[in-house]
Amino acid sequence: MGKSQANGDPSPDVSDSDMMDFLNMDGDGEDDCDSPKKNSTIGERWPSVDVDVDQSVMDVDFEGLLSVVDEGNGQSSAMDVELEGTLSVEDVDFTGTPVPVDFNVASLERFCKEASRSFFSKNGLVSHQINSYNDFVSQGLQELIDSIGEITVEPDYDPSNKDGAWKYASVKFGKVTLEEPVFMVENSDLAVQDLKLKPRHARLQKMTYSSRMNVEMAVQVYTLEKSDKAKTGKDMHVSRRDIMKETKQVGIGMLPVMVKSKLCWLDKLEESECQFDSGGYFLIKGMEKVFIAEEQRCLSRIWITDRPCLEASYMSVIKREKIYIKLVQSKRNESLKVINISFLGAIMPIWVMFFALGVSSDKEAFDMIDILDCDASVINIISSTVKESHEECEGFRALGRACQYVDKLVKKTKFPPEEAFDEYVCKYMFPGVNGIRCKAIFLGYMVKCLLMAYSGNRKCDNKDDFRNKRLDLACQLLRRELWVHVMFAQRRMVKLMQKDLSSDGNLQDLRRYLDASIVTNGLNRAFSTGSWRHPYKSERCSGVVATLRRANPLQMMSDLRKTRQWFAYSGTTGDARYPNPSYWGKLCFLSTPDGEKCGFVKNLAVTAMVSSVVKEPPLIDTFVDCGMMKLDENITLQDISGKDRIFLNGNLIGVCADPGKLISQFRSLRRNKKIEPQVEIKRDRHSKEVRVFSDPGRILRPLLVVENLRRIKRPKGGLYSFQELMDQNIIELIGAEEEEDIQCAPGIRHLFTREKEEVSSDYTHCELDPSFLLGLSCSLIPFANHNNAKRVLMQAEKLSQQAIGYSPLNSCSRFDSLSHQIFYPQRPLFKTVVADCIGKADYNFGRKDDFTPTEYFNGQNAIVSVNVHQGFNLEDSLVLNRASLERGMFRTLHFKSYKANVENKEITRRLKYKENLSFGKVQSKKGKVDSLDNEGLPYVGASLQSGDIVIGKVTESGEDFSVKLMHTEKGMVEKVVLSANDDGMNFATVTLRQSRSPCVGDKFASMHGQKGVVGLLDSQENFPFTRQGIVPDIVINPHGFPTRQTPGQLLEAALGKGIALGGKVRYATPFTTPSVDVITEQLHKAGFSRWGGESVLNGHTGERMRSLVFIGPTFYQRLTHMSEDKVKFRNTGPVHPLTRQPVEDKKRFGGVKFGEMERDCLLGHGAAASLHERLFVLSDFSQMHICQACERVANVIMRPEPGGKKVHGPYCLFCQSAERIVRINVPYGAKLLYQELFSMGICLKFETEVR
Repeated sequence: MGKSQANGDPSPDVSDSDMMDFLNMDGDGEDDCDSPKKNSTIGERWPSVDVDVDQSVMDVDFEGLLSVVDEGNGQSSAMDVELEGTLSVEDVDFTGTPVPVDFNVASLERFCKEASRSFFSKNGLVSHQINSYNDFVSQGLQELIDSIGEITVEPDYDPSNKDGAWKYASVKFGKVTLEEPVFMVENSDLAVQDLKLKPRHARLQKMTYSSRMNVEMAVQVYTLEKSDKAKTGKDMHVSRRDIMKETKQVGIGMLPVMVKSKLCWLDKLEESECQFDSGGYFLIKGMEKVFIAEEQRCLSRIWITDRPCLEASYMSVIKREKIYIKLVQSKRNESLKVINISFLGAIMPIWVMFFALGVSSDKEAFDMIDILDCDASVINIISSTVKESHEECEGFRALGRACQYVDKLVKKTKFPPEEAFDEYVCKYMFPGVNGIRCKAIFLGYMVKCLLMAYSGNRKCDNKDDFRNKRLDLACQLLRRELWVHVMFAQRRMVKLMQKDLSSDGNLQDLRRYLDASIVTNGLNRAFSTGSWRHPYKSERCSGVVATLRRANPLQMMSDLRKTRQWFAYSGTTGDARYPNPSYWGKLCFLSTPDGEKCGFVKNLAVTAMVSSVVKEPPLIDTFVDCGMMKLDENITLQDISGKDRIFLNGNLIGVCADPGKLISQFRSLRRNKKIEPQVEIKRDRHSKEVRVFSDPGRILRPLLVVENLRRIKRPKGGLYSFQELMDQNIIELIGAEEEEDIQCAPGIRHLFTREKEEVSSDYTHCELDPSFLLGLSCSLIPFANHNNAKRVLMQAEKLSQQAIGYSPLNSCSRFDSLSHQIFYPQRPLFKTVVADCIGKADYNFGRKDDFTPTEYFNGQNAIVSVNVHQGFNLEDSLVLNRASLERGMFRTLHFKSYKANVENKEITRRLKYKENLSFGKVQSKKGKVDSLDNEGLPYVGASLQSGDIVIGKVTESGEDFSVKLMHTEKGMVEKVVLSANDDGMNFATVTLRQSRSPCVGDKFASMHGQKGVVGLLDSQENFPFTRQGIVPDIVINPHGFPTRQTPGQLLEAALGKGIALGGKVRYATPFTTPSVDVITEQLHKAGFSRWGGESVLNGHTGERMRSLVFIGPTFYQRLTHMSEDKVKFRNTGPVHPLTRQPVEDKKRFGGVKFGEMERDCLLGHGAAASLHERLFVLSDFSQMHICQACERVANVIMRPEPGGKKVHGPYCLFCQSAERIVRINVPYGAKLLYQELFSMGICLKFETEVR
């Protein structure tokens, strides 16, 4: 592991606890702005981050605020923001000649930001999704069809058939073509332009955005005729006579199209439907579905495990190809250990398999294992294995004897192969290694790995290490799932052809035999349910596909960058939940949900990208040119002994005597564009292996090459291209395997020594920025490295995705079930490097040098005061300024869609419904229909209240099936759509709009995990105000900072105050934030307290408060949790028929939830009567009778009395008496428990007071 893990993030110059000192200030009310300056170096980090000393017009009024310049070196503060998007005249040579960049910290950090911006401009945040789908469309689909091979349709040999030659058919699939998405309209005269099916059409009409798959299908019908003329005495001559040959394009189904892929119409447009939409998802029946990248075990490589016993395994894509060798106890002597191999379900001694693969002697088999230093234990294992092999298969050394023994065991398995021994060995044993002898050599190396692990010279493989994992995306997932449905369609095609051929008829239209609906419905069902085929098991995986969430653009992007490890959450998980060192720079080590999915669902780091498909044949030739001896049938054991083995994607391809030279030449070729930059190479000196990987699914990330930093030159036009930086060897892609061989600096500043500006020779690579180690949500949090990790996790995984911000720009063509939009979204005062780099150059916010994408910040800047306010902001509560809310602060729009569908006449006739449903207006008993038209739909702009009918739906007989608003729902009609989907089903969608201003009970949160609900809306005149007349918008309690440990919010407020006064945006990037001394000194020079405290006046009395109050601008988010949505009330309502307790669910008029925390609260206040009423009287109040004589439950029955009368009343069946029976009040749950226990033979007794 490189030094990037060892060094970690740079520690802050001043402890985070210093920012808490404002809570312990003296109460004299004096400001410390006139206090003498501390005798300390400002900005202890060396060297400074920025060199920009440009001043704004505010510098005249607040001198020293923008930059604190050291008089000795003249360097600027780390807070200053450079003008990355602008170039000075000195930076660009207008003659077209590249100009070298100054080799200093500031210039290199500016270059890193521009290089990072070029990386995101080329790749984007969802490129791994789109590239994988494009790989499947361009290569994977054709390879899948080619793997089917030729299909032979044989007759069913019906003896009743008339005499004559039997007919055979041969089917072969050829080239696959994919059409662009269009409306499926038959005999249409419309132009192609009018038939284009775009994503907005699919959303509006609840259609699947898909493309038709056509395959070239070649069919030959022939007969096999036997002739009397024989070539020998017994063999008959068989001749083939062709009857029919036909080649035709046949549709095999509809393939869902990923938005923004090469098949999508939006990929060809300069401007898409929504600027915030990056694509990478599918539209299935109008619903947006996205693949969650699946973490899968890396196949086609040797795995060493020690549970339940020491085992070396090799597993290919198909389950039956799994081969493993185990170190087990001998059958005849338990004190000895032997090596057995499992092949196609048959278990046998490993020595027998060696001789079955062509080994001629024991010495040759031992040389194939190639263990140089053998101890006594290894020799004993090999000798015991040889002895047991002789006992299991006597005479196995004889020619062909071992082959017969292995074939006999394999044929006895549950699913024996149909091929001969040589054929299934070549097909199923190490399919990536060609040749029987090469397979024997590879098997010998597996034995060597097992014995090395037994002797302690090799570690077992860690299944949680990302070197041993691959991410399955659209290419792999679609290929596996599509294979299942194509095979099913093929079997049905063969049966239909057999039927026509056996009836002595000719084949009909080829489209009749290949049912395209099998593939289409199968893929749609997999997308809808999320259940997909497992890569190497017969079971299916759930949760592979998820519905894309769109509360805000950040939540959508977070869903597109998630990874998932399939695991039984409730079982033993081992170390799977814990972070692994291999996650460094590839996965965010903070972003993971809580609960049972904790540690299994992760997020990609910001610069993490997933490798795509790379062709292998050129790599093998390249290795041969670099000095590798290729593994083939002519290689000798002397050529292998003592040399490093070379593996390509887990398969042994050769050996090399000088691996260091080979790796050096290989990396030189990669940097010279002779090899794909995604290929990674790793030298394992301990195991004497050279591992090369070009397979898809590996996580790569860009790093700077330190030795080439002096070659950086400003290109023509002053803009860097990421591809040019790759071509110049300034940046290269590094994977998990290769990262162990490098020394990576956490940042540019760590490359330079303190004595002189020279690059340290300790590093080979350097991070573009330390914040790129985090995920997208974490990297946007200001001063995240100062906060408690739990709070950073809460903001990244919950609060940021619940914040109300931007809605999609194509909202007019969307009908989301629930969506939110803030009236006046703002960008924060600060900025981070990630936010600055992922923005686009065409963003125009009044500054040409600002690229911050505002859609990832969902909130507003508020003046926040840390103070108590009349006791209404206790715990995590907060107080809002009513005047600020009346001016539109945190006001939001809420949209909710109501949907109803009816089936048209054709479908209803087919399903034989008695009556047809249709949209219409009828005088409904459910609610008012004043706002509906004759078609049963409301007018746009109509105001609907709770209980009104929103969509009218009636039957032919007038029965009402209308959709009604619930008792807490209301709004204005925003949009109305009446349409039909591709299945012919009519549906209507109505969207209601509601404007909401914050009220008591609504939830708010800062970007540091400081969440709270509104406790009071107070008038502005009651709020404290500063000497400048600034009144806070929000008042929060200071007790939230020590317990939640979020000094980052205090730093943000102090930094925001300086930004607001100076008018210049500052960086608050994690791990590279300015020091606390720099921030406090700037506030001091501007005339404020160093620690953000200000003297304020009491809004009620007008007197000056005795203590200083910390106040400053903070970015706050309004969350989707609102009291108006949680209003729940009822007097009486439905109860559960078994427990007689109120049912759940607000829509069913269920009861109000009263949990343990509410119970403990009432107990703490001593409200016993209220607790009794809530949990007993208003829940399941009931009565039962107890017999005081036997202390058992008495029954209320109708019993006879003397004189022939019958009396209805309590009676004890145990005592046969109606005396001494009392009635008690108990919860019905207790009564139900007694009855259930009594049915099991357990009788409870109740002691009652004697009255």
